[in-house]
Amino acid sequence: MFHSFIGFTQTVDEGTINGADYVIIIPENWNNSLVMYAHGYESIGEEIPEEEEDNFPNIFTDRGFAYAASSFKKQGMAIKEGVEDTEALRSYFEMKYGKPELCIITGHSMGGIISIATIEKYPAEYHGALPLCGWLAPVYSLFKRGFDMLVTYDYLFGDNDGKIVSDDEYIEKEVIEERLNMKPELIDIYAEHFGLRKENLADAIEFNQFVLKESVGWMGGMPVTNQKTIYGGFGDKDPELNKNIRRYDAHEGALEFLTEYYTPTGLLRDPVLALHTSYDEILPVNNYEYYEQATLFQNTQDLYAQQYVIGNEHCWFEDEEIAKVFDQLLIWIREGTYPEWEKP
Repeated sequence: MFHSFIGFTQTVDEGTINGADYVIIIPENWNNSLVMYAHGYESIGEEIPEEEEDNFPNIFTDRGFAYAASSFKKQGMAIKEGVEDTEALRSYFEMKYGKPELCIITGHSMGGIISIATIEKYPAEYHGALPLCGWLAPVYSLFKRGFDMLVTYDYLFGDNDGKIVSDDEYIEKEVIEERLNMKPELIDIYAEHFGLRKENLADAIEFNQFVLKESVGWMGGMPVTNQKTIYGGFGDKDPELNKNIRRYDAHEGALEFLTEYYTPTGLLRDPVLALHTSYDEILPVNNYEYYEQATLFQNTQDLYAQQYVIGNEHCWFEDEEIAKVFDQLLIWIREGTYPEWEKP
């Protein structure tokens, strides 16, 4: 079918592949190249409202690129399914429209993880990747950070009863915020320990609680452990905290699954340009240091670059900022010019 889409007549192909809905947009001025998009985290059962106008695909279609995105057949921390469904859609596109001259993958947040996982797994099918505000360290470390935030909150501000970690019921943000405010002398220390602003603490704790409990539900058990964790950075609370904090075992199957989906390798054959905000309350930017070190270990550092913008929340980008780094990536792919580090 054909749609009028921000100034161009575009071909829009919509359907379902292996239980996952998809959309493909091909601009009238198609340059025979393709951008694959992987979306971010969606809680299980969440209904995603249809936006009247989504300008994000225009970043690519305005440059002549086709744009393809899968909804994934599963919600939640669906990295495995995201990689599989994105590859199934790319294969479908190639079968129906021909092999693209250039194929680039991008994605926000969890989609940034999927971007890295995909280009590491299918290097022959892609020419570059643009992960946006993703977590480029092992996914285990993402869960462990959120888990540690919960157990230390439980000890310092809660009842140390484990309900915020493993209970079936969810502790509401208002309750979390009230508990935090009851001990103002600890808030600064706790916020600094996790690299957060005080005003973001309740939101971050609530989010990590939700993701952990939801994931435990479908993984069949706790994917992380703190049995050998020595906690520090909480001032004179450290000795008693380590003595009395609740300890949890990891479920072997859940731990193995989390390690496999996904631990980045840093083994690249194509350029990767990562973009992040200077502050992120959900996925702190310092996780990029892991991937940089991984590429040094693999001797692929010449294929990895990163940029940042001044931003105060998770995935806070202007379209123009994404467009700028996308153009840098295109020059890198086409001309071999490594992007220079730019200050915003």
